[in-house]
Amino acid sequence: MLISNIYKTNFINYKKKRTILENVHKKLIFIILFLFITSFYFLTKTNNIFTETKFNFLNKILINNGFIIKNIEISGVKHLNKNDIIKIINAYNDLNIFNVNIKNIYKEIKNNTWIKKASIEIIYPNTIKILLTEKKPIAIWQNRYGNSLITKSGDVIFEKNLEEFKNYLPIVIGQNAHKNAHSILNILGINKDFVKNIWSLTYVNERRWDVHFNQGLTIKLPSESIAKAWEKVLYLDKKFNILNLDLTELDLRNSSQILGKINIDKNLIYMKKN
Repeated sequence: MLISNIYKTNFINYKKKRTILENVHKKLIFIILFLFITSFYFLTKTNNIFTETKFNFLNKILINNGFIIKNIEISGVKHLNKNDIIKIINAYNDLNIFNVNIKNIYKEIKNNTWIKKASIEIIYPNTIKILLTEKKPIAIWQNRYGNSLITKSGDVIFEKNLEEFKNYLPIVIGQNAHKNAHSILNILGINKDFVKNIWSLTYVNERRWDVHFNQGLTIKLPSESIAKAWEKVLYLDKKFNILNLDLTELDLRNSSQILGKINIDKNLIYMKKN
């Protein structure tokens, strides 16, 4: 029984050693092949004797030995469609990985309006790793060309499907509204609960803003001292709950007065008169 156990142990140890030796052998072959091919590739290229025939020959050797993009790792994506990035990489499917132009890939990826930063790394023999940082939208800009997402710096993000963003982003309307939206939204965001009721803002004559609420109220803000005017709005809401007073308009363009319009049901007045 003891002899049998010793035999089993020796057999297992032998198998482990054999597996390790096989792995080392494979890695050694891979390293030798890698060094040979890359040396030949760069030597011929630097000596300007890299003819089309030699390129095709070497390209096939590298591809047949696994030096081709097989794995694409993309991280940092939240809203952007990964397929848009994969399509860019797929253009290099017929080339060996050494001939993949990272600069061109970077330029193409940066052309996507969602991308703020991009980092590209090739991991030999067959992987390309891409780390992306997306821009953060703050509003939907409604203009004559359609609807687009915008960032706080005024960058335009061309996104076809806006349904998801309509649930939590306000709409800004008007010429050059995208360049001025961040400053007004920063002021309005003082009270998070109140600002949730805003569905759109109109940039009037590129001077001032009209703020439209879901409850039907429009607040006309002045072109100057906007923060002070908004403090008045928040005070009035705290005191009188202005969103539930059936007001249609609150005019704060003149700093010395506040004008309000109320929703009057004409049919109700007519019924009372008669």
